Amino acid sequence: MHEDPRYDDQGFRVRGAQPTRLDAFVDAAFAFAVTLLVIAIGHVPSSVQELEQAMRGVPAFAASFFVIARFWKAHRDWSRRFGIEDGFSLRLSLLLVFVTLVYVYPLRMVASMLFGMLSNGFLAEQQLKFGTIDELRALYVIFAIGYAVTVTALALLHWHALRLADTLALSPRERVMTRTTFLRYAWFLGVSLLSLLLALILPMSNEQPIYYSVPGTVYALIYLIRPVLRRRERAELAMLEPAAA
Repeated sequence: MHEDPRYDDQGFRVRGAQPTRLDAFVDAAFAFAVTLLVIAIGHVPSSVQELEQAMRGVPAFAASFFVIARFWKAHRDWSRRFGIEDGFSLRLSLLLVFVTLVYVYPLRMVASMLFGMLSNGFLAEQQLKFGTIDELRALYVIFAIGYAVTVTALALLHWHALRLADTLALSPRERVMTRTTFLRYAWFLGVSLLSLLLALILPMSNEQPIYYSVPGTVYALIYLIRPVLRRRERAELAMLEPAAA
């Protein structure tokens, strides 16, 4: 007797209900990445004054934690929805883990810097010091490369699932949703490359400090891309309903 198929909260069939050894490894690696994020904060406060100073870094920590958690959930959803564990997906998953572990430190530094700039230093646990403008550019470049590789790995995982759509017996609805997810990460890659370009060409100097935060704040475009693609997805899914009827 066959069990009825399970579906997630988006109506996607769960093909990888049982966690694999790869899933366990990825989960452990992301947990370790969060541990590195905590370690990056510094020593345990030994006075109320140090505690108050440490609490100022909570927004930057929360933002960094949110980004890492989003990447972990993206891989978790991919694994549950498709249940793929071949050589190609294994290599991409390991690449995702590797880059995430390296990405923790520039992520934390950029988050601290941005919150410090937005709050005039109040939300900075400790003031980041840059000897030259080139060091600031280097931070943005390293961050952009890490983000670009991460979203590229996620995009390729969903592209791989689309290649196996017939083998996985993806429904028309699932194909639309998978294609939308692939496009989302492809656009995120474009945002990271834009940030990289701006970090290299903007005339950052003490005379023009307004440009200091531009390569970082450009990532806000991500939150404009999401609703646009979601609206497009809803339109495509609505077109499927008459055909299904």
